Amino acid sequence: MSINLNASKWKPFKVGNIFICTTCPSSVKIDLDSGLIPYISRTAVNNGQDGFVDVEKHMITKGNCITIGAEGVYAFYQEKDFATGVKIYALRNKHLNRRIGLFICTILNQENYKYNYGRARVLAKIKNEIIKLPTTENGLPDWYWMEKYIANLENAKNTSERSIIDSIKTKNSLEGCDTSLNYDDWKEFYLHKLFHTSMGNGIDAINTTTNNPKYNYVSRDSNGNGVVGFVDEIKGQNPFPAGTMSLALGGSFLGSCFIQKKPFYTAQNVGILKEKEPLSIHTKLFISTLIRNECKVKYQAFGRELNSHFRKDFTLKLPVLMDNGTQVIDETKKYSDRGFIPDWKWMENYVKNLPFGDRI
Repeated sequence: MSINLNASKWKPFKVGNIFICTTCPSSVKIDLDSGLIPYISRTAVNNGQDGFVDVEKHMITKGNCITIGAEGVYAFYQEKDFATGVKIYALRNKHLNRRIGLFICTILNQENYKYNYGRARVLAKIKNEIIKLPTTENGLPDWYWMEKYIANLENAKNTSERSIIDSIKTKNSLEGCDTSLNYDDWKEFYLHKLFHTSMGNGIDAINTTTNNPKYNYVSRDSNGNGVVGFVDEIKGQNPFPAGTMSLALGGSFLGSCFIQKKPFYTAQNVGILKEKEPLSIHTKLFISTLIRNECKVKYQAFGRELNSHFRKDFTLKLPVLMDNGTQVIDETKKYSDRGFIPDWKWMENYVKNLPFGDRI
């Protein structure tokens, strides 16, 4: 079967005519304990998932459906049973499976531009949305074709000669992963004691060109690892090396922190974190996640931003190196004024053992 698309022959369908559309029972995450049930919110990332919770059975929505958040607006296929926050809607029909769900979500997400916080994607609007789909000779949605199309994509070879679907499988399971964290024993560290902190290049996009692009251009974006372009070499500007971490110091995505895979320049208001000693990507991912979480609580876009803090008084708590239950103290006080040493290896192993941690 050819995987080429010819959408010009597709037919329009009203979503409410081909799916049963319902509102999911809602719960408030902060009122729930941690558990094994995926919690779906209105986030636009991570398949809509915002952690795992323990929730009563009547608050669980059955899997094998598509979820859409009213303000998050993105559609995601949910394979397993899940709990939700407010204003999350489920779409289901007898034909739906994972592959068809992925196909339909892609189509639904092409409609995102119509919605925002002023015009929410509420249930009534979803039911009345018109989407175009491939059809059978009888004029019905061709569910078989959609499934086979996604199957062909998954089985296509990538650059490593593995199928795409095999390249995103993980040997780690949530059931076999200890996701508990004992924060009580963690200690506080200044960010500037852990990393060399500096400002980025501060290059405006208007001053870049793309005639013979050589370097990534990193801005304060929260998607695509912060990379918003690929630009020419700029005389007088030194690119930062691969492995360096970028940090959005202000704006709507304040606190977005990424490990850059390739040499890069930065836009305005982007901070740089260079490791003082070799750290694995797993350890840096652990720390970048904590940085984002700290920013959500302590800092505010267009108010209390990071510019004057990340090189001076930005702190985060980390697990510390222990010896037979006793904290190891560094007399040189390299990392902490109290001599604590971050347990880099523990952080690395924690991320490695998470689902898909083996794919990093």
